[in-house]
Order: sequence, then C-alpha cells, then structure tokens
Amino acid sequence: MTTLENWAQTWAETIVDALEREFPAAMHHTSSSADDCTVRPRKLHPSFYGCFDWHSSVHMQYSGALLDTMLGPKSPTSLATLLDDRLSPQALTIEYNYLVEHPGYEMPYGRAWLLQLASIRPSESMDKLVELTAQHCHDWLGSLNQPVLHGMHSNTAFNLFLILEAAEKIGQDSLADSVRKAAVRLFGDDRDYPLEWELSGHDFLSNGLSEALLMSRVLPDFPQWFDGFLPRRTEALDFLTDIPEVLDPTDGRLAHLYGLALTRAWMIVELAEYFGGSALPRAEALVASARPQLVDGHFMSTHWLITYALRYQLAVE
Repeated sequence: MTTLENWAQTWAETIVDALEREFPAAMHHTSSSADDCTVRPRKLHPSFYGCFDWHSSVHMQYSGALLDTMLGPKSPTSLATLLDDRLSPQALTIEYNYLVEHPGYEMPYGRAWLLQLASIRPSESMDKLVELTAQHCHDWLGSLNQPVLHGMHSNTAFNLFLILEAAEKIGQDSLADSVRKAAVRLFGDDRDYPLEWELSGHDFLSNGLSEALLMSRVLPDFPQWFDGFLPRRTEALDFLTDIPEVLDPTDGRLAHLYGLALTRAWMIVELAEYFGGSALPRAEALVASARPQLVDGHFMSTHWLITYALRYQLAVE
C-alpha cells in the first residue's frame, strides 16, 4: 500500500466535511446595488460553496474527484454524492450565469482551479464553464504587462502553470499556446533570481519555484534557463527547505505558511533532478511539518491544505 493509499480515505472524508461546512464564508461578492446583497453561499454559488471561499471549494472538489477515482469502490459514498450534487447541470448553470455577469470573479486563481477540476470531471455543463473561463483567461493574458510576484493567490507564474497544465489536458490548445507565449514574455529573460527576497508573512507559494515549474513545462532549453535563473542551487535548497513557523494557526493568513511548506515540497519534487540527491528527503521533511494540520488542524488549514499535500504525493509516487 502506498503512502497516498494510507491517507486517501481520511483525506476524502475531510474534504466532504469541509465542503459541507457553509460557514464561516468569504464569497468576495461585489454588490452592484442595494438589491444585490444576497450573499448566502449555497444560494449564490450552489456548486462552489463550503471550504470558506469559492476557490478553495473548487480545488477541494478537484482533490475530491481525484481521490474518488483513485479509491474506486472504497471511496466514501458521501463524496460521490456530494460531487454529483455540486456538479449537477442545474448548479453549474447558476455558476455559469454568475461568471457571465462577473467576468473578473476569481481571476486567475479560482478559475485556474476550475479548469483543473474540469480536466477531472468533464461534462456538458462544465464545458460551458470551460469555454467561458478560457475566454476570460485570454482577456486576462492580454492585459497582463507585468507579472505578480508575491506568494499568494494572484501569483502570475503559478496561475499560468495551473492553466497550462489543465488546458493541455482538456484540449484548449489556443489557451495553452497563449500561456506559453506569456510565460516566455514575462519570465524568459529572468536571471539570478533573488531568492532571499522571498518569504513574506502570508505566503503560500514560492515565486521562484513557481516560475521554475512553469518554465520547465514551456522551455525546451529549460536546464540552461534554470542555470541562469537559480545558479546557487545548494544555497537555494537550504533556503527553500527551511520549515516556516506558524505562531497562530487560527489566523487564516498566517496558516498560509503551512501551505508554503507543502507547495515548496511539491515543486521541489517536480524539479528534483535539478536540485541533487538531498532534495527528496528534505521535501518530505517540509510536508511532515504541515501534515498534522491537514485533518486535525483548525478550519483555516483543513479547508484547503489537502490539495497541496495531494499534489506533493502524486509527484512523489
């Protein structure tokens, strides 16, 4: 039995619990008038409520769909039932209509995860959301003249990676081409990345690793680019595998640092051949530091961290 198989059942149950928890909630709805102030999560977003916010609901359903497929007959019935309900044509039509009215909603992070979810759970209703989101992504790329470099949801490199990976899987070739061109335009000339400037207090992503992961999927000559981008690889690995400390796990933004440990570990594994032999055990130490928070932690951790632990585990296995 693999390590993922050991945890998959418990993770699946935790995902169901988080998705069924409607409150607390942060829907980030922009009201257009006094008549547009109904923000009950299950009414506003019947597909993507629970898990505190829209984007977490989307990517935890992505994780749930992956685990449901992996577990097969051993998957909790409650997970399959929840996914069928949330991703029903009726619910997805309401989400579609909302995004038509609010084209910038959850761009780019939540929408990138929506494309990822569509790659696991395709349907006719989901296809409509994919086409709409692809157009919104094209519009976003067309207006992006500078990358966002901080380690939070709007990080450009990470979102480009998620969109590219999903677009390739679901046959959105035009979107994938646009992402590749944007990646080269925005990051192709980056050299001597100042890794020591990273780590602000609310990060859950390393911009440097996100750039490298993206460019590894875009550039045929990635090893040459990476040599120029992060030439002091030993010192970089020391920095990137230092375990971030969380002083208040109930603070949602400080809890991002648990996620930082997980995303660093995942991306280090993806890039392990460029970091040397100690990369994998040091990545595992990062994950071990955050693992207690996945199921038994505060809701500010349990509503989202499993997705990144899952991506790490899939990269390892």
